[in-house]
Amino acid sequence: MVEDIHDYYEERLDKIFGRGSTWPHRTFRTVLDPYSNEWEGTSMGRKIEILEKAVEAGESLEMLIFNYKCRYIEKNRKDIAGCVDTALARILEYQLRKSL
Repeated sequence: MVEDIHDYYEERLDKIFGRGSTWPHRTFRTVLDPYSNEWEGTSMGRKIEILEKAVEAGESLEMLIFNYKCRYIEKNRKDIAGCVDTALARILEYQLRKSL
């Protein structure tokens, strides 16, 4: 079980963003689930800011994404875990188009 190996990613993100309390994007669906309300309610620019702040705090995006997927697979929500590639492709395309 991932919890035995690592703290859940939500707890690590809370330390970065929550300042002692939970924050609205703690599930990370804002960044990794393009079919969620959280995604729809957050601009691409804000998604990039969230990712940048996590990296600046020393988090590995690879591990955050792995933990995110494990969390939703454990919750029997493979549909949520399975759309991460789409989210990342959309974010990358946004960034690349922005720099053209």
